[in-house]
Amino acid sequence: MEARVLTALGLCLCMAQGIGGYSLPACSQTGIDIKGGNYTVSANDKGIHKLLYKCPEGMYPYPVQSRMCSTTSGKWSTMKSPDGKTVERAQCKEIRCPVPVNFEHGDYYPRENIYRIGSWLMFECYEGYKLRNAANRTCLPNGKWSGETAICDDGTGYCPNPGQPIGSIKSGNHYRIEDRVSYTCRKELSMFGSKDRVCLESKEWSGTEPSCRQPYTFDTAEEVASSFISSLSAAIEVADPNKVAEETGVRKIKIQPDGHMNIYFILDASQSIEKEDFEAAKQCIVQLIEKIASYDITPRYSIVTFATETNVLVALEDEDATSADKVIDKLREFDYSDHETKPGTQTRLAIEKVHHMMSLHEQRNREKFKDIRHVIVLMTDGKANMGGDPRIAMIKIHNFLNVADSREDYLDVYVFGISEDVNDEEINGLASKKPGEKHVFKVADIRELQPVFDAMIDEEAAMNMCGMAKQYDKKEEKSKENNPWLATVSVLRSSGKENCKGSILTPHFILTAAHCFSVEDQPHNIHVYTNDGERYMVKKVITHPLYNINGKRPKIVEFYDYDIALVEVKEEKKIQFSTKVRPICIPCTEGTTRALRKSHPQATCAEHEATLLMWGDVDALFISEDIDKEMTREDVKIKNGERKNTCNQDALKARTYENVTDIQEVVTERFLCTGGIDPTVDKYTCKGDSGGPLLINHRNRYIQVGVISWGVVNQCAGVRRTGPTKPQSRDFHTNLFKVLPWLQDRLKDEGLQFLPLP
Repeated sequence: MEARVLTALGLCLCMAQGIGGYSLPACSQTGIDIKGGNYTVSANDKGIHKLLYKCPEGMYPYPVQSRMCSTTSGKWSTMKSPDGKTVERAQCKEIRCPVPVNFEHGDYYPRENIYRIGSWLMFECYEGYKLRNAANRTCLPNGKWSGETAICDDGTGYCPNPGQPIGSIKSGNHYRIEDRVSYTCRKELSMFGSKDRVCLESKEWSGTEPSCRQPYTFDTAEEVASSFISSLSAAIEVADPNKVAEETGVRKIKIQPDGHMNIYFILDASQSIEKEDFEAAKQCIVQLIEKIASYDITPRYSIVTFATETNVLVALEDEDATSADKVIDKLREFDYSDHETKPGTQTRLAIEKVHHMMSLHEQRNREKFKDIRHVIVLMTDGKANMGGDPRIAMIKIHNFLNVADSREDYLDVYVFGISEDVNDEEINGLASKKPGEKHVFKVADIRELQPVFDAMIDEEAAMNMCGMAKQYDKKEEKSKENNPWLATVSVLRSSGKENCKGSILTPHFILTAAHCFSVEDQPHNIHVYTNDGERYMVKKVITHPLYNINGKRPKIVEFYDYDIALVEVKEEKKIQFSTKVRPICIPCTEGTTRALRKSHPQATCAEHEATLLMWGDVDALFISEDIDKEMTREDVKIKNGERKNTCNQDALKARTYENVTDIQEVVTERFLCTGGIDPTVDKYTCKGDSGGPLLINHRNRYIQVGVISWGVVNQCAGVRRTGPTKPQSRDFHTNLFKVLPWLQDRLKDEGLQFLPLP
């Protein structure tokens, strides 16, 4: 972000930072530096200037990380210490972890006044007490202690000893039913979690275990992922008031198509939120909606943005409120600058809008409303400066939904604190507080959370949904979860082992290329390997009846028309689905209709083809295995428009077809063509890629439209590419739309539910 010049002194400073050439804001830069660090001054789209302090690693800006320029007074916002005193000059201070107040029924050491990054604590219990959780804890770079609260318990209470988190002061030491314990934090610390907890009949403590944190402490993306994944409500299912909680108490979104759920997104667009943070928060919401929608479920969505006033982008009762595509489009169209003329922060009004939408929905759906689960996701810095206390509006929602005890699963409020300076008390007060869960998160960079939403859903009931895959790279085994439908078909011959790729269609069938096999190959010499390392014996190979590689000899040595085959594994060990092993979507099936988000049962096969193979250059990809056995996605464009003829004509440049003059003799209507350098440089396939899927990514669902068959130019040494793509580096793929009658006939008993063919 470009800093703007304030004064002559500021100009020198900005030029030293490589920044300059901008108009002067109202506030001076005199005396606003930070001891031990540096700062930048920036202006957002609303013309409001912000001062951001930066410190070296292991240190933090004190007493604030940022300041705003008041265009009315011409002064920067006042800096105050935790005890309310005005601070004239910012400074960089050392990050430290909280000091224990005391440790019940035990002892800890070393006892220090200061615990720096890397310091450790060891806990021991007195005789007769047993230690729960971590005996050793380490001070982490974000100012937190590693592990969980150490607790010494003698087991005599009805509820277990709830413990005393480091930095907290606890009152109450009886643990019978309805007994209460209360917590406060040392004055320089902020509380996250529940101040008061009650011993319940279930032998659990109400609320969320508190933690006392420094103002500069943020949750890491890994911490958010772990907590968010394990606490997000089991709300996408038909409500069952008699449902018994799972023994683990860990809840995830359950993927069941008939579930009833409303999701409300509330997004802060006030002046204290940077445009970059706002856009990143938007993208996180988009990813969350895309993820949920990819599981064939249709909750109702609502999106509210707010500053001084609120803007309801999507209302719960809107006709499009159940359309993930249209909800996402409306969110993407919304611009941060839409709130620029009134940049205050009225969080309460935004929450009241949600309450109002709930009321309207209840009036129109009285019978079903009590079974609807509600999830509110609020992204804000918590700095509400008008409209009154937003917690009052949230209490109204709790009361309206009658959320208590047995109905607490019907409302989950997640609050993400974004921006550099967050009001800890405010965001903690708005979030849900449930035993063993965490609903409030304070993040240093909202962009780090985008992968979190890809791993937060319990997929146990959705493993057979086609075309699913992880959407972000993982350092370990990334190719296995990113491409779970890919399989290796291995054929053992006297000359050695030869491998092709294939795609998993059902627990019994793999789709691959017919040319991977010869008439001499016997089923007992063929094996299928899936991404989880499992090997499957083959019952038989079924090639298309019209495939005949020698059908046009001697003129055409190799003829690849109808180059497609099905490999059937033996029944005694069918393919087991998991996050690493899943089926791919193929055209003209009901699973693909849902993946394309088409109306059912009105969707037709022609609609599938028009959507997936639209006129022009179609974005597609194939999977290639490199020399290190790592699988990567390679981008190509299917030439399905004006470049299609040129692509096909390049087939005549293959050595095998140098005597052919009529392109239609080798490239039939059953081929799709990719490759070359126009309009973009495509990757080309190698020998080991044969039989693999040509895929189209449609909103994070993958649909196979072709099978890799043959190429014009061999630019590979085994699986290694030997040079840049040449203009004539074309690849041809069997078009699945053109062999659907055969697929439908062979797979009619596999539950794919093919659409009527034209």
